[in-house]
Amino acid sequence: MTHVRVGLIIFVCCLLAVPCRAQTAFSQKILAVVNEDAITQTDVDELLAPIYMQYQNTYSGEELKKKLTVAKTDILNQLIEDRLILQQAQKNNLTVDEKEVETLIEDLKTNFKTAQEFDNVLAGQNITLPELRKRYREQLLIKKAVSQQIISKIIISPTEISAYYEAHRQEFMIPEQVRLRCVFLAAGDTNAAEVEKKANDIYEQLSKGTEFVEMVEKYSEAPNVVDAGDMGFVKRSALREEIRENVFNLNPGEITKPIKTASGYYIFKVEEKKTASVSPLSEVQEKIRKTLFNETVKTKLAEWVKKLKESAFIEVKNE
Repeated sequence: MTHVRVGLIIFVCCLLAVPCRAQTAFSQKILAVVNEDAITQTDVDELLAPIYMQYQNTYSGEELKKKLTVAKTDILNQLIEDRLILQQAQKNNLTVDEKEVETLIEDLKTNFKTAQEFDNVLAGQNITLPELRKRYREQLLIKKAVSQQIISKIIISPTEISAYYEAHRQEFMIPEQVRLRCVFLAAGDTNAAEVEKKANDIYEQLSKGTEFVEMVEKYSEAPNVVDAGDMGFVKRSALREEIRENVFNLNPGEITKPIKTASGYYIFKVEEKKTASVSPLSEVQEKIRKTLFNETVKTKLAEWVKKLKESAFIEVKNE
């Protein structure tokens, strides 16, 4: 689901960040009130902890302080939105099958070597198993509410997909490609002259009509020798600068002169060329549908949450 609430995800990451942090005396200071529910300093700090651990490895001093202030504000806003959606789920009498909760708990446990390690990490985070179950239950309710109010009502029509395709054809461009075979001779500082001479000899034989595959099988030191030197179709961007212009300027059936690189000498034969083209709609329509679906979910969810905020009592306490 797009735009899934990330509160519990961050919390689980914190659980998995072992060794766990020292037990902390959390504060029950109220930071915000959402209708009848309170969001406490503890609620924010538990989600801020893994972010702090990440940030302190990158930032310090005032910059660290500013980053954490922004993160704290974002977390508080996220928790307010989560609480509003959860309240809506409860109003709509949505419920969660406890088997779903237990499945999530068991999945989490698989990240720990033993049951005791799992229990120790929970204790280190000041979280009891019932509290963890409660958090999972709430997140599942939020997910169900979003599914009921937003996701289940979204239908992406073929017309929308076609319109997106026409407006974004550049996104589906297939660049020019060339299918190559190669003979490769490895060269170092001590044998560069010898290898260069050998490469020129091979090129001379090829120029006189010797089959390229024969030269591959006889001389090439590239891993693809088992495929008769076939490299398949490659894009310009996949080739080294000293190679790409040489091969893309040739026609099918033509070969390059020996090309010197840092690792040795290459001789290429162009087997086929494909001009740049646009992927047909039939090949990209599912990708477009997912893109449009995700964008619509994000937009509709933001609109819904905005309406919930407008009709709710929300008080954010000033520190």
